[in-house]
Amino acid sequence: MKQDKRFWTWGYTLDRIPGPSYFVDGSTSCSLETAARYLGCGNVCWMNPMHSLDFLNEKNCERLQDFDSVMCGLTHMEHDYPGSGKWELFYKEAAAKIAELSLKYPNLKGAVLDDFRSPAGPSENMSDEELHVINCAMKDINPELKLYLVHYHTRQDFSKLESCRADFDGLSIWSWHSTDYFWNALFDEQMLILRREFADKEIMQGLFIHAYGDGGGPLPIDQLQLQCNKIAAELDKGNIDSWCALQSGYFCRLNHREQVEYLKNFWNWYRDTRTVL
Repeated sequence: MKQDKRFWTWGYTLDRIPGPSYFVDGSTSCSLETAARYLGCGNVCWMNPMHSLDFLNEKNCERLQDFDSVMCGLTHMEHDYPGSGKWELFYKEAAAKIAELSLKYPNLKGAVLDDFRSPAGPSENMSDEELHVINCAMKDINPELKLYLVHYHTRQDFSKLESCRADFDGLSIWSWHSTDYFWNALFDEQMLILRREFADKEIMQGLFIHAYGDGGGPLPIDQLQLQCNKIAAELDKGNIDSWCALQSGYFCRLNHREQVEYLKNFWNWYRDTRTVL
């Protein structure tokens, strides 16, 4: 039986076990492919290329061949020193390289532009014209590929995407701060509006198991449970096309075990109790 195409894992492959991973404190023993298999996901957002074009090579593509779909992070690298706020961008080059590799590796389905126009991020001031160049660099080589933009609930104005809507295919949406108020009072209405306003786009809802926006540590279990309940309901309604868990490097941590186990069990329950005719 094929994997459910709606479920994704976000993270990084590791070259050394245990070893370092981006956005993980200390070392980790859980590489992206291991985390995805644990959650029963046939699809991964592979973010190593976000940090260097060198990751976009045949050796790494071979490593991910067992997955139905791979979305690759578009490359940006921080320039000079950490925290400088100066970025050297390689989005166009990465888009073209992903497209070239996809001709040999058809499970490469496209690219993710992380933190699109997020304040203080590398693409904070990206123009519509610049996004168009990136999109064309990929689709001139392989028009079947898709470009996803990462955007944040409440932190960003989705209406500002209207002017560039021709140059992206999907939205990967995240909640940086998880609160009862947002998930109970705002989430349902926001997803209804997003589905209406971006009916021609794919919508991927993200879920952090690590509370990056709230001081670090595992996401409080009550917030994880609340998010799972709300996201599942929107997936049932068709307002969401896919669901992505972030990030793989924390899956092996003892203090994240409860979160990972809950999500795994919830996803298994969800997938195994919905009949598809």
